[in-house]
Amino acid sequence: MNEVQQLIEESATRLFEDFSATNGHELMESGQLPAEQWADFLADGWLTTLLSEEEGGSGLGLAGGCMLMRLAGYHKVPLPVVESLMAVYLAAKSGIEYTDELIVPMIINELDNNQLDIKLYGVPWARHASSLLVVFSRDDKTQLSIIKSQDMTIKPGQNMAGEPRDDVMFEAAQLNNSRDLPDISIQQIESWLALSRAAQMAGALQRVLEMTVEFANERSQFGRPVGKFQAVQQQMAVLAEMTSASICAVDAAIDHLATEQEWELIAGAKITAGESAGYAAKTAHAVHAAIGFTQEYPLQLSTRRLWSWRDEYGNEAQWSAKLGQHCFDLKTDDLWSWLTTQTG
Repeated sequence: MNEVQQLIEESATRLFEDFSATNGHELMESGQLPAEQWADFLADGWLTTLLSEEEGGSGLGLAGGCMLMRLAGYHKVPLPVVESLMAVYLAAKSGIEYTDELIVPMIINELDNNQLDIKLYGVPWARHASSLLVVFSRDDKTQLSIIKSQDMTIKPGQNMAGEPRDDVMFEAAQLNNSRDLPDISIQQIESWLALSRAAQMAGALQRVLEMTVEFANERSQFGRPVGKFQAVQQQMAVLAEMTSASICAVDAAIDHLATEQEWELIAGAKITAGESAGYAAKTAHAVHAAIGFTQEYPLQLSTRRLWSWRDEYGNEAQWSAKLGQHCFDLKTDDLWSWLTTQTG
Protein backbone atom coordinates (compact mmCIF):
# COMPACT_ATOMS: atom_id res chain seq x y z
CA MET A 1 0.00 0.00 0.00
CA ASN A 2 1.53 3.33 -1.04
CA GLU A 3 1.34 6.58 0.92
CA VAL A 4 -1.66 7.93 -0.97
CA GLN A 5 -3.63 4.72 -0.55
CA GLN A 6 -2.85 4.67 3.16
CA LEU A 7 -4.06 8.27 3.47
CA ILE A 8 -7.33 7.39 1.71
CA GLU A 9 -7.89 4.39 3.96
CA GLU A 10 -7.17 6.27 7.17
CA SER A 11 -9.30 9.30 6.29
CA ALA A 12 -12.26 7.34 4.95
CA THR A 13 -12.14 4.81 7.81
CA ARG A 14 -12.36 7.60 10.40
CA LEU A 15 -15.42 9.03 8.63
CA PHE A 16 -17.17 5.71 8.05
CA GLU A 17 -16.56 4.46 11.57
CA ASP A 18 -18.35 7.56 12.86
CA PHE A 19 -21.36 6.59 10.73
CA SER A 20 -21.78 3.35 12.70
CA ALA A 21 -22.77 5.36 15.79
CA THR A 22 -25.67 7.02 13.96
CA ASN A 23 -29.13 5.86 12.88
CA GLY A 24 -28.22 6.09 9.19
CA HIS A 25 -29.35 2.56 8.35
CA GLU A 26 -32.74 3.08 9.98
CA LEU A 27 -33.23 6.35 8.11
CA MET A 28 -32.28 4.78 4.79
CA GLU A 29 -34.54 1.77 5.20
CA SER A 30 -37.43 4.05 6.16
CA GLY A 31 -37.04 5.84 2.83
CA GLN A 32 -34.96 8.83 3.90
CA LEU A 33 -31.50 9.96 2.85
CA PRO A 34 -29.21 10.09 5.90
CA ALA A 35 -28.67 13.83 5.53
CA GLU A 36 -26.08 14.24 8.28
CA GLN A 37 -23.88 11.45 6.92
CA TRP A 38 -24.26 12.75 3.35
CA ALA A 39 -23.20 16.25 4.49
CA ASP A 40 -20.12 14.79 6.22
CA PHE A 41 -19.26 12.80 3.08
CA LEU A 42 -19.43 15.97 0.99
CA ALA A 43 -17.54 18.05 3.54
CA ASP A 44 -14.58 15.66 3.37
CA GLY A 45 -14.40 16.14 -0.41
CA TRP A 46 -14.98 12.52 -1.42
CA LEU A 47 -17.48 13.39 -4.16
CA THR A 48 -14.67 14.42 -6.53
CA THR A 49 -12.40 11.46 -5.77
CA LEU A 50 -12.39 10.20 -9.37
CA LEU A 51 -11.70 13.58 -11.00
CA SER A 52 -8.31 14.86 -12.04
CA GLU A 53 -6.83 17.89 -10.36
CA GLU A 54 -7.47 19.87 -13.57
CA GLU A 55 -11.16 18.99 -13.26
CA GLY A 56 -11.23 20.18 -9.65
CA GLY A 57 -10.89 16.75 -8.10
CA SER A 58 -8.53 14.75 -5.94
CA GLY A 59 -6.73 13.15 -8.87
CA LEU A 60 -7.17 9.63 -7.48
CA GLY A 61 -9.04 8.24 -10.49
CA LEU A 62 -11.17 5.11 -10.60
CA ALA A 63 -8.48 3.11 -8.80
CA GLY A 64 -8.62 5.43 -5.80
CA GLY A 65 -12.39 5.50 -5.99
CA CYS A 66 -12.54 1.71 -5.80
CA MET A 67 -10.54 1.78 -2.57
CA LEU A 68 -13.10 4.21 -1.14
CA MET A 69 -15.95 2.00 -2.37
CA ARG A 70 -14.40 -1.08 -0.77
CA LEU A 71 -14.20 0.72 2.56
CA ALA A 72 -17.82 1.84 2.15
CA GLY A 73 -18.82 -1.79 1.63
CA TYR A 74 -16.80 -2.91 4.65
CA HIS A 75 -18.44 -0.29 6.90
CA LYS A 76 -21.96 -0.77 5.44
CA VAL A 77 -22.21 2.93 4.56
CA PRO A 78 -25.89 3.83 3.90
CA LEU A 79 -25.07 6.32 1.14
CA PRO A 80 -24.93 6.24 -2.69
CA VAL A 81 -21.14 6.16 -2.80
CA VAL A 82 -20.76 4.33 -6.13
CA GLU A 83 -23.52 6.21 -7.90
CA SER A 84 -22.51 9.70 -6.78
CA LEU A 85 -18.82 9.27 -7.65
CA MET A 86 -19.49 7.74 -11.06
CA ALA A 87 -22.11 10.36 -11.97
CA VAL A 88 -19.79 13.26 -11.13
CA TYR A 89 -17.00 11.59 -13.12
CA LEU A 90 -19.17 11.13 -16.23
CA ALA A 91 -20.64 14.63 -15.93
CA ALA A 92 -17.16 16.14 -15.84
CA LYS A 93 -16.08 14.13 -18.89
CA SER A 94 -19.00 15.55 -20.88
CA GLY A 95 -18.44 19.12 -19.72
CA ILE A 96 -21.47 19.34 -17.44
CA GLU A 97 -21.01 21.39 -14.29
CA TYR A 98 -21.48 19.34 -11.15
CA THR A 99 -22.64 20.46 -7.73
CA ASP A 100 -23.00 18.86 -4.32
CA GLU A 101 -26.51 17.75 -5.25
CA LEU A 102 -26.90 14.03 -5.78
CA ILE A 103 -27.01 12.86 -9.39
CA VAL A 104 -27.33 9.20 -10.32
CA PRO A 105 -26.13 7.49 -13.53
CA MET A 106 -28.36 5.11 -15.50
CA ILE A 107 -27.67 3.32 -18.78
CA ILE A 108 -30.18 2.68 -21.57
CA ASN A 109 -28.80 -0.20 -23.63
CA GLU A 110 -31.54 -0.24 -26.25
CA LEU A 111 -33.20 3.02 -27.27
CA ASP A 112 -36.27 2.90 -29.50
CA ASN A 113 -36.58 6.19 -31.36
CA ASN A 114 -40.34 5.67 -31.69
CA GLN A 115 -41.15 5.34 -28.01
CA LEU A 116 -42.78 8.26 -26.24
CA ASP A 117 -41.83 7.40 -22.68
CA ILE A 118 -38.70 5.94 -21.14
CA LYS A 119 -39.17 3.51 -18.26
CA LEU A 120 -36.22 2.55 -16.07
CA TYR A 121 -36.46 -0.03 -13.32
CA GLY A 122 -34.53 -0.32 -10.08
CA VAL A 123 -32.70 3.00 -10.37
CA PRO A 124 -30.46 3.40 -7.30
CA TRP A 125 -31.38 6.31 -5.02
CA ALA A 126 -33.57 8.00 -7.66
CA ARG A 127 -36.02 9.49 -5.15
CA HIS A 128 -33.19 11.39 -3.44
CA ALA A 129 -31.45 12.58 -6.60
CA SER A 130 -31.76 16.07 -8.02
CA SER A 131 -31.22 14.59 -11.50
CA LEU A 132 -30.68 11.40 -13.43
CA LEU A 133 -27.62 11.22 -15.66
CA VAL A 134 -28.87 9.02 -18.50
CA VAL A 135 -26.28 7.43 -20.79
CA PHE A 136 -27.32 6.00 -24.16
CA SER A 137 -26.06 5.41 -27.69
CA ARG A 138 -27.25 7.42 -30.70
CA ASP A 139 -25.68 7.64 -34.15
CA ASP A 140 -22.86 5.37 -32.94
CA LYS A 141 -21.94 7.90 -30.26
CA THR A 142 -22.20 7.64 -26.51
CA GLN A 143 -24.44 10.44 -25.32
CA LEU A 144 -25.53 11.77 -21.98
CA SER A 145 -28.66 13.63 -20.86
CA ILE A 146 -29.56 15.21 -17.54
CA ILE A 147 -33.16 14.56 -16.48
CA LYS A 148 -34.33 16.74 -13.60
CA SER A 149 -36.25 15.13 -10.75
CA GLN A 150 -39.30 17.36 -11.36
CA ASP A 151 -39.50 15.96 -14.91
CA MET A 152 -39.69 12.33 -13.76
CA THR A 153 -42.34 10.09 -12.28
CA ILE A 154 -40.81 7.97 -9.53
CA LYS A 155 -42.23 4.82 -7.98
CA PRO A 156 -40.28 4.01 -4.79
CA GLY A 157 -38.80 0.56 -4.28
CA GLN A 158 -35.86 -1.03 -2.48
CA ASN A 159 -33.50 -3.97 -2.71
CA MET A 160 -33.07 -6.65 -0.06
CA ALA A 161 -30.66 -4.41 1.85
CA GLY A 162 -33.27 -1.66 2.11
CA GLU A 163 -31.39 0.60 -0.32
CA PRO A 164 -33.58 2.72 -2.64
CA ARG A 165 -34.12 1.07 -6.01
CA ASP A 166 -36.86 3.07 -7.72
CA ASP A 167 -38.77 2.78 -10.98
CA VAL A 168 -38.57 5.95 -13.08
CA MET A 169 -40.50 7.22 -16.09
CA PHE A 170 -39.95 10.35 -18.19
CA GLU A 171 -40.68 11.61 -21.71
CA ALA A 172 -38.29 10.30 -24.35
CA ALA A 173 -38.12 13.76 -25.93
CA GLN A 174 -36.00 14.90 -22.99
CA LEU A 175 -33.12 12.81 -24.34
CA ASN A 176 -32.89 15.15 -27.34
CA ASN A 177 -31.08 17.64 -25.15
CA SER A 178 -27.90 15.60 -24.85
CA ARG A 179 -24.13 15.88 -24.93
CA ASP A 180 -21.52 13.61 -26.43
CA LEU A 181 -19.42 11.57 -24.05
CA PRO A 182 -16.18 11.36 -26.06
CA ASP A 183 -13.88 8.35 -26.01
CA ILE A 184 -16.04 6.42 -23.54
CA SER A 185 -18.30 3.56 -24.59
CA ILE A 186 -21.41 2.31 -22.86
CA GLN A 187 -19.65 -1.02 -22.37
CA GLN A 188 -16.86 0.74 -20.48
CA ILE A 189 -19.32 2.51 -18.20
CA GLU A 190 -21.14 -0.76 -17.52
CA SER A 191 -17.87 -2.43 -16.59
CA TRP A 192 -16.78 0.47 -14.34
CA LEU A 193 -20.06 0.29 -12.46
CA ALA A 194 -19.64 -3.48 -12.13
CA LEU A 195 -16.11 -3.04 -10.77
CA SER A 196 -17.34 -0.42 -8.33
CA ARG A 197 -19.98 -2.79 -6.99
CA ALA A 198 -17.48 -5.65 -6.88
CA ALA A 199 -15.19 -3.44 -4.79
CA GLN A 200 -18.04 -2.82 -2.35
CA MET A 201 -18.70 -6.55 -2.22
CA ALA A 202 -15.03 -7.28 -1.50
CA GLY A 203 -15.24 -4.95 1.49
CA ALA A 204 -18.45 -6.54 2.72
CA LEU A 205 -16.96 -10.02 2.32
CA GLN A 206 -13.96 -9.03 4.41
CA ARG A 207 -16.25 -7.75 7.16
CA VAL A 208 -18.39 -10.91 7.10
CA LEU A 209 -15.28 -13.08 7.38
CA GLU A 210 -13.93 -11.09 10.34
CA MET A 211 -17.26 -11.19 12.19
CA THR A 212 -17.63 -14.93 11.60
CA VAL A 213 -14.12 -15.77 12.80
CA GLU A 214 -14.56 -13.60 15.89
CA PHE A 215 -17.93 -15.16 16.74
CA ALA A 216 -16.68 -18.73 16.19
CA ASN A 217 -13.77 -18.17 18.55
CA GLU A 218 -15.93 -16.59 21.26
CA ARG A 219 -19.09 -18.74 21.10
CA SER A 220 -18.87 -22.05 22.98
CA GLN A 221 -20.96 -25.15 22.39
CA PHE A 222 -20.55 -28.55 24.08
CA GLY A 223 -17.79 -27.11 26.21
CA ARG A 224 -15.51 -25.67 23.55
CA PRO A 225 -15.49 -22.76 21.02
CA VAL A 226 -17.53 -23.34 17.87
CA GLY A 227 -14.43 -22.57 15.82
CA LYS A 228 -12.65 -25.65 17.20
CA PHE A 229 -15.04 -28.04 15.47
CA GLN A 230 -13.51 -29.45 12.29
CA ALA A 231 -16.66 -29.07 10.21
CA VAL A 232 -16.87 -25.37 11.10
CA GLN A 233 -13.18 -24.87 10.46
CA GLN A 234 -13.56 -26.36 7.00
CA GLN A 235 -16.42 -24.01 6.11
CA MET A 236 -14.55 -21.00 7.43
CA ALA A 237 -11.42 -21.97 5.50
CA VAL A 238 -13.45 -21.94 2.28
CA LEU A 239 -15.00 -18.62 3.31
CA ALA A 240 -11.53 -17.14 3.84
CA GLU A 241 -10.37 -18.55 0.50
CA MET A 242 -13.30 -17.08 -1.43
CA THR A 243 -12.98 -13.73 0.31
CA SER A 244 -9.29 -13.58 -0.57
CA ALA A 245 -10.05 -14.58 -4.17
CA SER A 246 -12.60 -11.76 -4.48
CA ILE A 247 -10.20 -9.16 -3.09
CA CYS A 248 -7.42 -10.39 -5.41
CA ALA A 249 -9.77 -10.34 -8.42
CA VAL A 250 -10.85 -6.77 -7.68
CA ASP A 251 -7.22 -5.70 -7.17
CA ALA A 252 -6.23 -7.32 -10.46
CA ALA A 253 -9.03 -5.50 -12.29
CA ILE A 254 -7.96 -2.19 -10.75
CA ASP A 255 -4.35 -2.83 -11.80
CA HIS A 256 -5.49 -3.43 -15.39
CA LEU A 257 -7.61 -0.27 -15.76
CA ALA A 258 -6.89 1.53 -19.05
CA THR A 259 -5.25 -1.58 -20.52
CA GLU A 260 -6.41 -4.01 -23.20
CA GLN A 261 -7.30 -6.50 -20.46
CA GLU A 262 -9.52 -4.10 -18.48
CA TRP A 263 -12.89 -5.53 -19.48
CA GLU A 264 -11.92 -9.17 -19.00
CA LEU A 265 -10.45 -8.59 -15.54
CA ILE A 266 -13.50 -6.61 -14.44
CA ALA A 267 -15.73 -9.45 -15.62
CA GLY A 268 -13.64 -11.88 -13.57
CA ALA A 269 -13.89 -9.63 -10.50
CA LYS A 270 -17.67 -9.36 -10.64
CA ILE A 271 -18.06 -13.10 -11.25
CA THR A 272 -15.75 -14.02 -8.37
CA ALA A 273 -17.36 -11.56 -5.95
CA GLY A 274 -20.85 -12.73 -6.90
CA GLU A 275 -20.04 -16.40 -6.40
CA SER A 276 -18.35 -15.64 -3.09
CA ALA A 277 -21.30 -13.60 -1.85
CA GLY A 278 -23.66 -16.56 -1.82
CA TYR A 279 -21.27 -18.85 0.01
CA ALA A 280 -20.20 -16.17 2.47
CA ALA A 281 -23.74 -15.28 3.49
CA LYS A 282 -24.74 -18.94 3.84
CA THR A 283 -21.69 -19.86 5.89
CA ALA A 284 -21.73 -16.79 8.12
CA HIS A 285 -25.37 -17.30 9.06
CA ALA A 286 -24.82 -21.00 9.65
CA VAL A 287 -21.98 -20.29 12.08
CA HIS A 288 -23.84 -17.46 13.82
CA ALA A 289 -27.09 -19.48 13.94
CA ALA A 290 -30.22 -17.55 14.91
CA ILE A 291 -28.49 -14.44 16.22
CA GLY A 292 -27.18 -13.58 12.74
CA PHE A 293 -30.67 -12.97 11.43
CA THR A 294 -31.74 -10.55 14.15
CA GLN A 295 -32.22 -6.86 13.42
CA GLU A 296 -30.00 -5.85 16.32
CA TYR A 297 -26.99 -7.90 15.22
CA PRO A 298 -24.95 -6.17 12.43
CA LEU A 299 -24.18 -9.29 10.36
CA GLN A 300 -27.41 -8.94 8.41
CA LEU A 301 -26.40 -5.45 7.28
CA SER A 302 -23.50 -6.97 5.36
CA THR A 303 -25.14 -10.16 4.12
CA ARG A 304 -28.26 -8.40 2.86
CA ARG A 305 -25.99 -6.11 0.85
CA LEU A 306 -24.09 -9.05 -0.59
CA TRP A 307 -27.34 -10.74 -1.65
CA SER A 308 -28.47 -7.51 -3.31
CA TRP A 309 -25.22 -6.34 -4.88
CA ARG A 310 -24.40 -9.65 -6.56
CA ASP A 311 -27.34 -9.03 -8.94
CA GLU A 312 -26.62 -5.35 -9.63
CA TYR A 313 -24.68 -4.16 -12.69
CA GLY A 314 -24.73 -7.71 -13.97
CA ASN A 315 -24.74 -10.91 -11.91
CA GLU A 316 -22.16 -13.66 -12.19
CA ALA A 317 -24.23 -15.60 -14.73
CA GLN A 318 -24.53 -12.61 -17.06
CA TRP A 319 -20.86 -11.71 -16.83
CA SER A 320 -19.88 -15.36 -17.26
CA ALA A 321 -21.94 -15.55 -20.45
CA LYS A 322 -20.26 -12.42 -21.82
CA LEU A 323 -16.81 -13.69 -20.93
CA GLY A 324 -17.58 -17.12 -22.34
CA GLN A 325 -18.78 -15.64 -25.63
CA HIS A 326 -15.62 -13.56 -25.79
CA CYS A 327 -13.57 -16.75 -25.48
CA PHE A 328 -15.59 -18.48 -28.22
CA ASP A 329 -14.99 -15.51 -30.51
CA LEU A 330 -11.21 -15.78 -30.12
CA LYS A 331 -9.26 -17.60 -32.77
CA THR A 332 -8.19 -21.06 -31.62
CA ASP A 333 -4.50 -20.14 -31.66
CA ASP A 334 -5.17 -17.07 -29.51
CA LEU A 335 -6.92 -18.76 -26.58
CA TRP A 336 -3.82 -19.91 -24.69
CA SER A 337 -2.15 -16.56 -25.23
CA TRP A 338 -5.25 -14.80 -23.89
CA LEU A 339 -5.42 -17.02 -20.81
CA THR A 340 -1.74 -16.55 -19.94
CA THR A 341 -2.01 -12.79 -20.46
CA GLN A 342 -4.72 -12.62 -17.79
CA THR A 343 -2.63 -14.58 -15.29
CA GLY A 344 0.79 -13.21 -16.15
